[in-house]
Amino acid sequence: MKKILQSVGFMTTVFAVFGIALGILAYISGSWAQSQLITDAGGATEFGPVFIAVAYLQTAVIIFFLGPVIAAVAAAILSSVFATPKTAFITGGGASLIGFYIMSVIALALLVLSRGANGQQAFSFGQALVPMLLAGIPTAIMGSLLSALSSALD
Repeated sequence: MKKILQSVGFMTTVFAVFGIALGILAYISGSWAQSQLITDAGGATEFGPVFIAVAYLQTAVIIFFLGPVIAAVAAAILSSVFATPKTAFITGGGASLIGFYIMSVIALALLVLSRGANGQQAFSFGQALVPMLLAGIPTAIMGSLLSALSSALD
């Protein structure tokens, strides 16, 4: 039981660290995009806010796409910890899902914080919740399957 809890803690920590890094990068890129397309462009009202919204959406999608990749890497690292593939399947999937939500909340919160007064067309945190919840499903699947496969090979 102790190894299982440590594995869950490790996987969620890995996701949290990625969330912090992605959030900082999202904040920097969101602020930079606003600076370039609105502030430095003299308050361009036609194209600037639309592009900011697209850039924010793209950043959120990248965060979501990284979930299964991080789950795969963490599952491969922890393959020898689990006694059975069934335990690995359940633990890897649960930890990946929880970790993904932690990572996404951190990264999306920092991204939304970068939204300035002229970025009104960019999505709010609340608007990203349903896509985030849905994006956690493939991450959990990846974490479950690769944890079980890796455990079965050990």
